[in-house]
Amino acid sequence: MTDGNAFTLSPVFCLHNGAVVLEQDEKSVSFGLLNEDDEILKRRLEKAVNAKLNVCGDENSSTFVSIDKDTFNKQISWMFAHDGEGPEKDFLKNKSVEISENEAAALLDALIGNALKSDATDIHIEGNLVRYRIRGKLCYEIELGEERRRALSQRIKLLSSLNVVESRRPQDGHFVLDSNGKKVFVRVSTLPTVGAFSEDDESIVLRLLDPEKIPLDLNKLGFTCEQLLTLKKFCSLENGLVLICGATGSGKSTTAGAMLEEIRCTTGDSKKIISLEDPPEYVLEGVSQVQILERHGLGFTEILKRTFRQDPDVIFIGEIRDRETAEIAVQAALTGHLVFATLHTASIAQAVLRMYDLGASPRLVNSVLRGVIVQKMLEGKMSAKIRYLDPADVVDKKNN
Repeated sequence: MTDGNAFTLSPVFCLHNGAVVLEQDEKSVSFGLLNEDDEILKRRLEKAVNAKLNVCGDENSSTFVSIDKDTFNKQISWMFAHDGEGPEKDFLKNKSVEISENEAAALLDALIGNALKSDATDIHIEGNLVRYRIRGKLCYEIELGEERRRALSQRIKLLSSLNVVESRRPQDGHFVLDSNGKKVFVRVSTLPTVGAFSEDDESIVLRLLDPEKIPLDLNKLGFTCEQLLTLKKFCSLENGLVLICGATGSGKSTTAGAMLEEIRCTTGDSKKIISLEDPPEYVLEGVSQVQILERHGLGFTEILKRTFRQDPDVIFIGEIRDRETAEIAVQAALTGHLVFATLHTASIAQAVLRMYDLGASPRLVNSVLRGVIVQKMLEGKMSAKIRYLDPADVVDKKNN
């Protein structure tokens, strides 16, 4: 875009294309590019500069230099923080900037696209600050101006079917975004926070799931050969309960999805598989996936009760959260179903004790529990402990 006597680029264009204006005079503009080999982008910028400065055919109207990511981020941060200002800020002072829905959409697309390129698993928007979680660590990305932060928040809530004007209560949702021709699942969590300059600050976290990048194949998730044999043994069971444990972001849903895919493939789609999730994180072919909608009265407990009428062979429970869910999971395993479920625990012993603490009968848990998987991510790599349990191997620690 251009403004007055200056050649300018919008922050969204810069972020999406990896280009910034470094300096300019009346006859030429110098650009900094993250990818100096992008000839298509160079031609686009040259054409725009020539049209603006009326120097068509002048080979010296545009120059290009390579810049590193840190320099680029500093430049973009300034632009977003000052509503579009860059090196040419003197031309833009006192300019009233309205953030359109299209610009907010482009900003969100650019943030997610850059996050995927950086191998980020999450995007954290905390007030005006944007950070990516890369290999377990939060890394600074950019800082937004207040208007762009509000527009971005509204765009995210609109896509996630959340209340756009609500910032005083936490909300959860999800959406699917088409980024550069491929679909990315985005899980959204908002939480009101106390802001330094605003009463409606929020912490918004986007969990990114790229089905093409994360293979739902047990053999490709980082388990050892011995662990793979045990996991496949779990998948061949006719009944029982298998718990998949770990902290948030440890890959529990990915492991569960890969196990359901293993069952589907090895049985030739001969088993009815039902997955109950809040929300579903992968689209699994041949699996009946049900989204849990607590706000509509469709919680895990209610859906679990109705699941039995669907004649399932395998049931996946996204998370065991309370006594009733724990009891129904155990009952399902007792009545001939193979049940997989996730728990937020850090060890095998804690997984068993957690089931007891939730109110499930220790005697029944001992009789149906067939395995526990505990996993975590260390510097982007899987670390797991897996144990196959015969009923006689589980000690009732509550009574000892």
